[in-house]
Amino acid sequence: MKPFSLDERTLPPLFDLGAVWNILWQRRTMVLASVGAVLLLALLYLAVTKPSYTATASILIDPRDSHATDFNSVLPGIGTDSAAIASQVFVIESRDLLMEVLESQGIENDPEFSNRGLLSFLWSSGTLEKDSIFKRFQRRVSVERAGLTYVINVSFMSEFSDKAARIANAIVDRYRAGLSGERETANSDVNSLLADKISGLQKNASDAERTVGDFKIKHQILDATAGGTLQSQIDQVSDQLIAARGDADRAKDKYDQALAAGTLPADLSKLSEILSSSTTEKLRDDYNKRAAELANNETVYQPRHPVIRRLQSELERTKGLMAVEAKRITRELNAKYDLAVQNVTTLQAKLDALRQQSKNSDAAQVQLRRLEATAQAARAVLDDVLKRAEETSQLRGLQLPEARVISMAAPPVQPTWPKPFLLLPVSAVLGLIAGCGLALVSGPIHQPKDGSPPPPRGRLQAIETQKDSGTMLSQPEPAPVNFGEYRLPARAGSGAHSSIRAIRRRFFQAGSEAFSRDLLQLVRRIILHLTEHPKPYVLLVSSIRNPFEAKLAGVMIGIGFQQADQKVLMVEFDGSARPGTGVFVNGASGLQTVVYNPVTSRGGEPRNRFTIDGILADAGAFDFVLMMGPSVTDSGWNPQLFADVDLMLFVLGPSEEASEAASLLRKHLGADQIQRSATLVIAPEGIGATENQVARYVQSTGDGERSRSVVEKRGR
Repeated sequence: MKPFSLDERTLPPLFDLGAVWNILWQRRTMVLASVGAVLLLALLYLAVTKPSYTATASILIDPRDSHATDFNSVLPGIGTDSAAIASQVFVIESRDLLMEVLESQGIENDPEFSNRGLLSFLWSSGTLEKDSIFKRFQRRVSVERAGLTYVINVSFMSEFSDKAARIANAIVDRYRAGLSGERETANSDVNSLLADKISGLQKNASDAERTVGDFKIKHQILDATAGGTLQSQIDQVSDQLIAARGDADRAKDKYDQALAAGTLPADLSKLSEILSSSTTEKLRDDYNKRAAELANNETVYQPRHPVIRRLQSELERTKGLMAVEAKRITRELNAKYDLAVQNVTTLQAKLDALRQQSKNSDAAQVQLRRLEATAQAARAVLDDVLKRAEETSQLRGLQLPEARVISMAAPPVQPTWPKPFLLLPVSAVLGLIAGCGLALVSGPIHQPKDGSPPPPRGRLQAIETQKDSGTMLSQPEPAPVNFGEYRLPARAGSGAHSSIRAIRRRFFQAGSEAFSRDLLQLVRRIILHLTEHPKPYVLLVSSIRNPFEAKLAGVMIGIGFQQADQKVLMVEFDGSARPGTGVFVNGASGLQTVVYNPVTSRGGEPRNRFTIDGILADAGAFDFVLMMGPSVTDSGWNPQLFADVDLMLFVLGPSEEASEAASLLRKHLGADQIQRSATLVIAPEGIGATENQVARYVQSTGDGERSRSVVEKRGR
């Protein structure tokens, strides 16, 4: 579906500033009283609240680590990454560090933290526990990192400025002392661990060296490079094995070719190419000679002549000799292949024996190198531990702390809280907001006037019925949405085409902005009641009794959709029209239209593209499909045809009530269809309509004197 576009200048504003201002002006006393009450509370708070002072000390976490020697520190620096600096904030706020400051500064006996409040004093007696005092103390501490720098600000809030500065400096001193103590403690712990390891490492190194010496004596290993000529023998046999495998492969190829050649005389030439043989050549010549002689005699003698039979017998004998020779050649090639395979097997066995001999001779060398590597590693570890133990013993007092104070906390001059110049304006603004909110929630002050319109008749009857019965419905029955009343322009004639032309002409002519705005508002309300899904959206436009009203309303809605840049298809239900004429542009409405004949569609004929399913299947190029269905009370009403429509619009005449229409629809529709239905009332323009125009409308609607009286009353 294309984006729904409307000229917003023709619609009423979503937020009416004039109405809001009227409500606030009517309830100005409430707004001023709210502002005064909030200001009074703020003044009372300033009068009873004691001032609080905040002192701040700044420390720098220096990422540069000073080295007096080239020794590596046991405990490295904090680091330069942002996470490491941010972690120090949590270290300063830790319970252990703050608890040490609390005990060293005597906070437990300080009345500012140990005295109970008024409410606590009423409910309990005695002094606060240490944990409660610590929580009060902890809430006064604030540790923050200054942006993305290495500076950390430590603040403390107290009722006394000097106490705030003293405790903030005490927290910083305790933190710096903790950093220095961590390094000294780490050095001492590492020294103790290294001393415990040295004796064990010395024993491991001596045992490994002793094992190497014993192994050399046991295997009589004097030269580590002995046995080098064995490798040359392995290389020589490997070359012979490669050549033998090549000969075996070639012999196998010749044998396979001989098997594939066969024993026929024509195939003997292939065998001669594989293996040269004088016998083969002689047999081939003899065969060719006898075959030529037989061919010559066959031209002279009959097939049963003795000469022909003799020559045929000799030719067959020659073929047999050739087959025997072919088999002999094949056996010879097979024998050569077997010899080549046997040679490969012999060389492979010899190579395996040489490799096993080399492995046995090298096993002792491999084990010796492993023992020597173990002894060397034990000695290297022992040397490293001895060196590290000596370095850590000399690091005491050579490491400087990474945190240094760049700004000591000084007693503040001005209190941090409360601030009257900030609290009073903010209180006035909050009071103004609260007062305006209460005024808007309360709504305007209603001033009833004479001649105010009474509530709708259907609603008044429902209220009176509920008052008479003394009960209220817990769950109201489902009812269609009411889209309100819309006035149609006066028609020049009494026919449907003239009425439709009048609607379209009124929409485009100058001076009809009110009519256009109301129609576009109706289109917007219809779209807001639709559930989002792929196009097209199917709408049913029907009526309670008079289909003429539904047709006018459907055309009016279709024109509104068309002006909102939507593609619209009108589906008209006409039992007298001939189906299958296709989509055409209606001359009166200017909308693309297709005719559906329910009689022909139910007559047993095969379904075509002009049935309801066929029309909807071909409507993918449209955004909206408006089905001009029959009246609910008509015999042609078939709820199955409209089971899947997105919205059912039921048009009411000026004489029909919405409550009566809802009751009638509940009889013909299900609860789900009621939720997808809506009603709207159309009537002729009462202001400026002549008596003849009213009469023609009454005649077209066919509702008698009741319609005439209602229309005339609305016109007045």
